[in-house]
This record gives sequence, structure tokens and C-alpha cells, in this order.
Amino acid sequence: MTQHRPQDCSSHNVAQPTDPKEPLGLKRRHFMGTALALDAAALLAACNGGGVGWGEGDIAGAGSASGSGSGSGSVSPPNYPCLVSTWAGTGANTPLTDGTGATATFNTPYGVVVDSSGQVYVADFANHAVRKISPQGVVSTLAGVGGVYGTDNGTGATAKFSNPTGVALDNSGHVYVADHANHAVRKITPQGVVSTLAGMSLKGYVDGSGGTAKFNAPSSVVVDSSGHVYVADYGNHLIRKISPAGVVSTLAGMRAAGYVDGTVGTAKFDGPSGVVVDTSGNLYVADQNNRCVRQITPAGVVSTLAGLRPVVSVYGTGTASKYTSPFGIAVDHSGQVYVSDSINCQICKISLGGVIGTLAGVFGFPGYLDGSGATARFSIPFGIDVDSSGQLYVADYGNNRIRKITPI
Repeated sequence: MTQHRPQDCSSHNVAQPTDPKEPLGLKRRHFMGTALALDAAALLAACNGGGVGWGEGDIAGAGSASGSGSGSGSVSPPNYPCLVSTWAGTGANTPLTDGTGATATFNTPYGVVVDSSGQVYVADFANHAVRKISPQGVVSTLAGVGGVYGTDNGTGATAKFSNPTGVALDNSGHVYVADHANHAVRKITPQGVVSTLAGMSLKGYVDGSGGTAKFNAPSSVVVDSSGHVYVADYGNHLIRKISPAGVVSTLAGMRAAGYVDGTVGTAKFDGPSGVVVDTSGNLYVADQNNRCVRQITPAGVVSTLAGLRPVVSVYGTGTASKYTSPFGIAVDHSGQVYVSDSINCQICKISLGGVIGTLAGVFGFPGYLDGSGATARFSIPFGIDVDSSGQLYVADYGNNRIRKITPI
């Protein structure tokens, strides 16, 4: 039904459906608007002038989940030369406009995914739409109506979303959408036909088939090579799994927010915001409110890859490294992991050797600037994805743009 008002999610500290300036989980830490710059300055002061990110040069995987361990020692900070450019968007959050490159508009884009041919799909949060960017930079609207939210299924502009936050692709070109404020996972065919895969417009927690299942503000989705869909169920603090037959189950987590590594039945998360899968079937989770990156193996073991519930960001070795707000996460074909540290306005990289460093962005300073990775600026970067050539695409939420990072 068009103009359906989604359920209030405020009790779970998630985005209100009619307020595009309240990102997931950030409201309660008061990092919005000018407060972002003020708190970033405070973070820099805490880091003695900072600019170092999360324990830069340390090695991932060291330390213990309980926090009793420490990193295995720092190495020289990695050098990741790259160039940042603007792929699409004017920067203005004006009504939805399709077009080429800088003539198109977005309104607080959240999630991105890129296919094998270079097509980029965008969850355009406040426009309640899913957008598509061709390899030539032409922006079109795949489904949804700019500024109009609802729950309708249908084709193209007849379908409605409510604050979509995550997008993913399967091997057949179907797009899956974390329809955040509708508490559902939607599916879009290559022809633009939208259906509801699982969930309903009422938040909750129920495993089951299709419309009998319930989510609480899902924030991210990813699809493995077998067609299983994994969902970062932000408000329920869970990682959910949807089978190719549409049956929803709980993969990991215990609903109550917490920070525990272990088997999937004992592990705890706190506001998982991003999820991605590698070619070996390992899942990586941006565990936002725990300020760390978690790994779930195919055997069902949850561990901490990097970060350890800090107050300030220090880039480093595994659990000696610290994020303020890891949100988006991506993995390339070789297994290197990329993370958007949203509050610190940086994109970070965990190499195959486990060394963590800054790929692009200036620690703690939001802004808009293209150029080298060391000088470029972002404003609350959220969703990220990487293509087969190693180029990253970033949903630069605060700048209303899609940015591109090219290795050099």
C-alpha cells in the first residue's frame, strides 16, 4: 500500500523511516551533523592528534574475544596507493533525478553492489528506491518511486520500498534488498519485477517461510554461490539465513545484544550492519556497536577478525585494532577484506597477511574531496563493494554521492 508508514524502530536505535539524516545506530552516539565534526575532533585529541586509524600496521587475528589478549605486534604501516573519484551524484539531496554521472541525484545512499559486468546497484535510502549505474556512468531507477515509501510489490515504479539499506546480487542477476523500515528482504528480477522474499511490515523475530518470518530492521544482505541469502538483522542482533526455497533460519547470535565469540549458538553481536561472503563460504560481519569485524566459518565458529569494542579508533593488529563505527564490508576474490569506518570517514583494508591499514580518507575529518587516497575525504561512508579488478565503490551517505576507489 503506497505511503504506508513503517513501524517505529526507535526502541532499537535504528533509522526512523521518514528521517534520512539518522543513520543506523549513530543517533544514540550523537555523531550527526555538526556533532560529527566535534566528536571527530575529540577522537583526534584522544589519539594525540591522530590521523592513524585503527591500530595501523598491526596484524589481524591476534588477541582473544574476551579482550584479555593483545596484538601480536605491529609492522610497518601498509601503503595502498589509490585514487578516489566521484562516480555519480551531484551532492544535493534534491528529488530523485536520473542522468549521467554528476547530473544524477541521490538522497543519502546506503548500500552498493557491483556485478561482473560493472553495473552498480545502489540502495537509495531516503529516495526509497533502488538505483542502477551502468559501466558508462548512466544512472537509472531500477525500482521504487523517489520520495514515496510503501510495501507494494510490482514492476519498476509500481513497487515501493521504505528506506532500503543493503543490496546484493545472485548468479542469475537478481537483486536482493534489505528493506530496512519494512523489516523485509525483497527480490528484484533482471526485468525489474519486485517481490517480497521474506518478512513483513511488522518488526519481530520469527523463523519460517516467506511472509511468516519476521526481521527487525535488516541492514545488509549477501548471497552465496548456492543461492543462500544471509541477512544482517540489525535490531535482533542476529545473522539470519534464507534458503533458496525461502525458508528463514537463524545462523548466528542470540537476540540479546552482546559480544561473545564461539559457536553460532553461543556467539553474540550488537547491531550487525554489514555482511559479506568469500569464495570459501566464510562470512564477515561488520558488528557496528561492538566496533569490530567478526568472521563466521562454514563450520559455524564465530571469531573476531579485527577490533575490540574501543571508544576511539586505533588501527592495528587484529583485536588490538579498533574501529569507531565499522558499517560496510566487502571482500575481494583473493580474500582481502575492506571496511568502511563510517564515523572516522575512512575506508580500511585487511590484507591477506592480516595487516590493517587505511586505504582512503582522512581520519576523523568528514568532507568531500577527490584525489589520492591519503588526501581524499568522505562524509559517513556506508556500503562498499569491490569489483573483479579491485576497484571499490562507496556509498558516501553524507555527500549524497557514489565514490570510486581505483588502485594505482
